[in-house]
Amino acid sequence: MDEKKRVLVIEDDLFLRDIYFEVLSTAGFNVDVAEDGQRGLEKINQGKWDLVLLDIIMPVMSGVDVMRKLHEDPQFNSQNFYKKLVFLTNLDNDKEIKEALQFGDGYLIKSQLTPGDILNEVKLYLSK
Repeated sequence: MDEKKRVLVIEDDLFLRDIYFEVLSTAGFNVDVAEDGQRGLEKINQGKWDLVLLDIIMPVMSGVDVMRKLHEDPQFNSQNFYKKLVFLTNLDNDKEIKEALQFGDGYLIKSQLTPGDILNEVKLYLSK
């Protein structure tokens, strides 16, 4: 990788957050993390992320609520904040996933992916 791609992981589960951080950092990505939706929104607003991995179900503010807040902002232009946004979920409820996909570029079901799978998915989304 010539220039380190910037990835923001917003995940309330400490174990998963640490795994994602370790796997992505070791692969050469510049990774930052947030532990809840509010903190994640603050970090998204810092801008210029190549990829945001955003959990849907979190304390303080859900991932979908984070995206609603961003889209309600009249200054919102996703290219100022991130290039791609992918939701992380253990949900398989079509309603929640359909709602999330209004705001993002896709979703990953955490319980079906190994850390290596997450790395491969991140690389795939960044190559699009």
